[in-house]
Amino acid sequence: MATDAAEKANILAEALPYIREFAGKTIVIKYGGNAMTDDALKEGFAKDVVLLKLVGMNPVVVHGGGPQINDLLARVGKQASLSRACASPTPRPWKWWKWCWAAW
Repeated sequence: MATDAAEKANILAEALPYIREFAGKTIVIKYGGNAMTDDALKEGFAKDVVLLKLVGMNPVVVHGGGPQINDLLARVGKQASLSRACASPTPRPWKWWKWCWAAW
């Protein structure tokens, strides 16, 4: 999508207060499993993280991985329980979660 100069200037003007506020700060970003399934989303995410670094922030990426974990658990006949949108592994499925992360 082509963006003209006036639109880019407007976007930058809107972003400047946030860039000033968060410059030098550590920003934690959850990179969820759904965003990892599409090449365009992967590329956009990487560009956004680089931009945050270029404007002076310190991005830290943490892995979500819900779909990948659920797929692995389904293959071994297990299921994660969710509580308030947080995965709550029981001790047995937890070993599968750790095994799944070892693959990355």
